[in-house]
Amino acid sequence: MKWRATRPDHPVERWMQSVPTWLVATLAIIALLTLKVLAAAPEIQQELAPQIKEQHWQVLSTLLSDVESIAAVIAVILYIKGAPERRAQRHYDAWRVIDMAAAANMSVSYARYQALEELHRDGRSLQGLEASNANLAEIELPQADLHHCNLSMANLRQANLSGANLEGADLRAADLQYANLRGANLQGSNLQGANLRNAELWEVNWWDADLSEAELWWAEVHIEDLDGAHLCRTIMPDGQTLNRDCSDQKMHD
Repeated sequence: MKWRATRPDHPVERWMQSVPTWLVATLAIIALLTLKVLAAAPEIQQELAPQIKEQHWQVLSTLLSDVESIAAVIAVILYIKGAPERRAQRHYDAWRVIDMAAAANMSVSYARYQALEELHRDGRSLQGLEASNANLAEIELPQADLHHCNLSMANLRQANLSGANLEGADLRAADLQYANLRGANLQGSNLQGANLRNAELWEVNWWDADLSEAELWWAEVHIEDLDGAHLCRTIMPDGQTLNRDCSDQKMHD
């Protein structure tokens, strides 16, 4: 289970988490009761009249006229205090879904699809993801951290992986047709036999990537951009087959 501890994102939320719940609730009750007393006492209003306008007292009286307002404020405080725990539980549940789908070798899992996008939206790392043979067509994972993940034989057609970190990823025989990989980091990744037809491959880091037997028909990439990649029986965008590094491939095998 690739559970990740989460931290509050907003400064106010971080401060709220540093203060005990009982203390925050107590201070809130005291503050609200104090304001209610001030708003209800005519003599105090007269004494403070030069500083506080009458309409302001009326607003305070209206807001604090019943106990429900106090309860609502406390409820908001408790909700904010519980946000990290709820987020952590949501991420834990998402990883459970992903791991269960991988353990069952499920190709199609809408729950896994949703879990991956949710984790990514929350800024969680997907490092080491196991999704071999998964159907992730059209998934939205731009700028995702997917280094050392296993996406071999995965269906990633039209997936948005622009700017993603796929360093050391296993993408053997993956279907990446029409995928957006602009600006992705594919350093050291294994793309043997991958289908990259019509994929957008501008500004990709190909250093030490293995493109042996990969198909790049009509892909958006310049041959010179592939200088750092291993090419053996690799079909280029113009249909030409390159065997530049076949001797190196034999050594790897």
